[in-house]
Amino acid sequence: MTTQRSNIVAIIGGGFSGAALAWHLLKKPTVPLSVLIFEPRALLGSGVAYSAEDPNHRINVPASRMSIDTKHPLDFLEWLHATGASREDKGAHRPDGQIYPARKVFGHYVATKLAPLLEAHLLTHIPSLVADVQKLPTGRWILTTSGGEIFEADTLVIATSHPAPQLPKQLVSFEVPLSAKTHPILIDDPWKSDALTSIKPEDRVLIIGTGLSMADTVASLVANKHNAPILAISRRGQRSKGHSQTPVTATGDFLSPPPVSAKELLQRIRQIIADNPDTPWQAFLDRVREQAPKIWEHLGQTERRRLIRHLRPFWDTHRFRISPPTENIVNTAIQKGLLRIKAARVLTVEKEGKTFQVTLRTRCGQIENQTVDAIISTTGPAHINILSSQPFLKSLAKKRVYRNGFLCTGLTCLGRWKRAGWFPERYIPLRCRAFGSRALW
Repeated sequence: MTTQRSNIVAIIGGGFSGAALAWHLLKKPTVPLSVLIFEPRALLGSGVAYSAEDPNHRINVPASRMSIDTKHPLDFLEWLHATGASREDKGAHRPDGQIYPARKVFGHYVATKLAPLLEAHLLTHIPSLVADVQKLPTGRWILTTSGGEIFEADTLVIATSHPAPQLPKQLVSFEVPLSAKTHPILIDDPWKSDALTSIKPEDRVLIIGTGLSMADTVASLVANKHNAPILAISRRGQRSKGHSQTPVTATGDFLSPPPVSAKELLQRIRQIIADNPDTPWQAFLDRVREQAPKIWEHLGQTERRRLIRHLRPFWDTHRFRISPPTENIVNTAIQKGLLRIKAARVLTVEKEGKTFQVTLRTRCGQIENQTVDAIISTTGPAHINILSSQPFLKSLAKKRVYRNGFLCTGLTCLGRWKRAGWFPERYIPLRCRAFGSRALW
């Protein structure tokens, strides 16, 4: 009697998306299955987002809404209570009973969910980068790691992280010193381990970007007793918005009929918020998020471009909300005069001795000069660099399998492997979560 060969699924990327997919595949497999995860980090499930060691970097939604188990939405919260993982973290607990633990705690939670699968040898962790991917005429995949190891798989899943941030063009000519003995200091990625330890409390700091990464950076600086001025700039000077003070349920209808332009969508959102002043705006934005895939489908290419160009910055600050503990830190820093947020962009940067001389143009057109000891870039992922961010993606781009997608918000498969099951112009979003559907949403 012959035994059925296990189907092998190879997942490139072992952050939350890759880990969650592996967990769901192996939870109740309908066929013999084994999963390989290629992830250089020692801990599966952490990725960029949940490997942050700074305890001031917190999840942005309450623990009661974070779970790897879609059928058990309170799984993470119950795990927190059972393990006491955040019991001593007083800053994580809010007056309303919600818990916002450090991001690394959620990463450890995901790792514990995968541990039994690793012990049972249903899941194998390969701590290496994938350097090359090829598809055989038989339909199977060949994966070669950076160390020269070769693996075969029946199914390939790309679950890699966002590309690393890219410095603004005015700063690319400077080196990126991380030594505390070297000034001025330029930090291109505040998520790197110990990236901010080179900044002294008395250093004047310029942060380029005013989103969630800026807020986390400020929280880290405040925890390090920073006492010198911090200036954060972005073209619109928008901060990430906070959560509603009271629990909300998604409400509203933005599909009857679907908007056919970015302007119509914006007008409809504004109108429904104005007509319901007693309902927090978060409830309507949550419904927009739910209906977003259908909204996107009904927009033409021109309107999609308008939406991304004009509305995306506002969507990002309302959709990706700041945790209350971090928001309190930022608000306190502003009230004390430690932090200023300004709508401006960098015109020039010159190194003068141990300082940077920075020329800014404000939103209203005024020219300002700033002298700073350190510059931190928190501009977010450089999606335009996605094809060069991973060795195997670079390899596939050279083979003309992929190209950058629509407005650099994803990848497009060019149909080179159409006979092997690929489809031409297949859109693959970059910003999807484990079970998301579209970029931006």
